[in-house]
Amino acid sequence: MNYLDQLDKMFDAQYRLITIETYDPQRVEELIGQLSRFSNKAYYLSKPDHGLTRIGAAHIEIPRTKLPSELLTHILEARHFGIYILSDFHPALEQQTIVNQLHEIINDEVNKVVVMIGEHITLPESLKPYTMRSKHKVKATA
Repeated sequence: MNYLDQLDKMFDAQYRLITIETYDPQRVEELIGQLSRFSNKAYYLSKPDHGLTRIGAAHIEIPRTKLPSELLTHILEARHFGIYILSDFHPALEQQTIVNQLHEIINDEVNKVVVMIGEHITLPESLKPYTMRSKHKVKATA
């Protein structure tokens, strides 16, 4: 099974929160972009200080999605399934309001998948039971 198949299976699992730890987030984003081309699922990407964009239409930024709280509000209010890739989002997890919003997304009646990509992702204990964790070629530490 290749990595694209593994990613697809991860996104289809019962988890609504996924973390992918990697030293090369851009490479993982590229792989997800490849996966999205052969899928009927809606994939979205958010990077720090940029608004949310749909993968495949990166030139169209969704308004009011630059701040972490605005981004999660948008995801929560979406009435359709989507896979939301949040690159380097984990520093926002230090805010309890952000953690609370993620809990709302996890428990929402509309199924959505939030994928956090970054080098070192430290999750609050309250999110760990709801999270599938993956490592993608993480650098060895000295």
